[in-house]
Amino acid sequence: MLVEALTPGVNVPAPARVVGASSSINKADAGVSQTDASASLLPLETVPALPIAIELFRAFNESGLKYGIIQDLASLQSGLAGRDDLDLLLDKHDYPVFCSIVSKLHGCRSVSLSCYDNVCAGREDWFLPDFPNGRYLHLDMHIGIRVGWEFRKRYPVFDYAAITRWESICVDGVSIPVVSPEDEIRITIARFAFRTWALPWRQWITVGGGWRDQFARPPLPSGQQGLGVAEYTLGGGRLASCRFLQSVDGLMANRRDLARLRRSIREACGFTGGYGIADAGVHLARKTSYLALRSLQRLMPGTFPPKRRPAAGGFVVALVGPDGMGKSTQADRLTRIFRWKFGCAQAYVGIGDGNGWWLRKALQTLVFPYRRRLKSLAQHDGNNSFSRNWSKGGLAAAALAFWAVLIALERYAVVKRAHRWATRGLIVICDRWPQALCSGYLDGPTVPPHLFSVPGLSVLARLEQRLYQKMAECRPQLTLHLVSDFAVSEQRKPGEIRKEAFDARLSLMAELRDRDKNIRTIDASAGIEAVGQELFRHIWLSF
Repeated sequence: MLVEALTPGVNVPAPARVVGASSSINKADAGVSQTDASASLLPLETVPALPIAIELFRAFNESGLKYGIIQDLASLQSGLAGRDDLDLLLDKHDYPVFCSIVSKLHGCRSVSLSCYDNVCAGREDWFLPDFPNGRYLHLDMHIGIRVGWEFRKRYPVFDYAAITRWESICVDGVSIPVVSPEDEIRITIARFAFRTWALPWRQWITVGGGWRDQFARPPLPSGQQGLGVAEYTLGGGRLASCRFLQSVDGLMANRRDLARLRRSIREACGFTGGYGIADAGVHLARKTSYLALRSLQRLMPGTFPPKRRPAAGGFVVALVGPDGMGKSTQADRLTRIFRWKFGCAQAYVGIGDGNGWWLRKALQTLVFPYRRRLKSLAQHDGNNSFSRNWSKGGLAAAALAFWAVLIALERYAVVKRAHRWATRGLIVICDRWPQALCSGYLDGPTVPPHLFSVPGLSVLARLEQRLYQKMAECRPQLTLHLVSDFAVSEQRKPGEIRKEAFDARLSLMAELRDRDKNIRTIDASAGIEAVGQELFRHIWLSF
């Protein structure tokens, strides 16, 4: 194929190399596998791949699925390890088989608001859990690759048959097809064509910034660096091409060729006329909405739906257990794991060192040194309102009653907020959860029973009871009880709780499980990693 001469000042000693010949498309249409079986498997450094990734690709190969990874090898390592996305291109005819395989592996799909840049037809986010490691794999699955502005990807250009050549890598004995460097550069240039701008007198545009990360393997060998041509076979047999210049410093594309490529892609997809201006306008409107929404999400967390949420919607998870069972540690750990890709929030329902109302925390700091004396005075007062100590004891009892109502109001607000977050699609991990069965234990009511008969204070006591009854009606979708021996609690938090109080909490938890058979029990005596993996399993299977 003849190529126009370069602009003056650019020296190209070798003829341009064509990338993406159309003859391979016919081979794909004929049903012949496009993987280069004659070539040896590409070497890949030792990858700490998740076992679920190996199991997934082995199932794909055994079922004869037509698929391939469309990303560079550098990020592929992180993707297999569950630390980055895996960009997967799938033949649309194999989509039902794909869904069947990932469903058997407990995979789930997420949904996003339409204002985000990753929302377009033919693209889905799938997640597969790796229970032994307490992590999950992210599949960025494409039935077809669409190009366009960042928030206006409307032009389908590439499908599985449009990839001219697949290479293979071997990970733990499993062969995984990856896109060839030539096709990788074709995809990158087609995407770059819609998202670049240059001054009119510039003939070559440098593909720099984040675009350099799109390809790690140069399409031309080091000895053949120079001019190349990316060829495209579009709909209706339309042909398009774009010259690119490869050097040791990076990649440059011809500005005029990029403009012609944009027009050809639009025309091949049935869009003619002033659609370039329309695309820019829609992109600007959606990006403005996106930036405004992200800013509001930072200012008011949980008020708006997250970027990604499970297709089945959000839900509330409560971790309940005595002191020393690792509730706060596991809540922090689970929040970090799920927040990697999903909308996830953490709620604290206790009155310890966690988050809470500033008024309650300030009062708690002031009163904490005198708490035992106040409780003793309130208990000593009893029902004898005419005793000499009534002025001190009655005041202490009233203070305790107001304090209990303040705590109940705070917990009620946290419970309602957790459920509001869940309705917006967030996974809410709650450290503790209030119960109305027994007073004084497991974040239950705290008003002493004898105050119900004290005139004036009985109103506060009944108000607290009603608040806890309302909270009992707002149960979490999943409750996990962390149980263990007292020795474990004493080892982790020495002197935090007495054995009698510890046994009372375990007994109350057993009574709660008798009333609600859906509560699940986790052995908290194991290590942090083992307990976290078990919690991760229960939460994931509840999606």
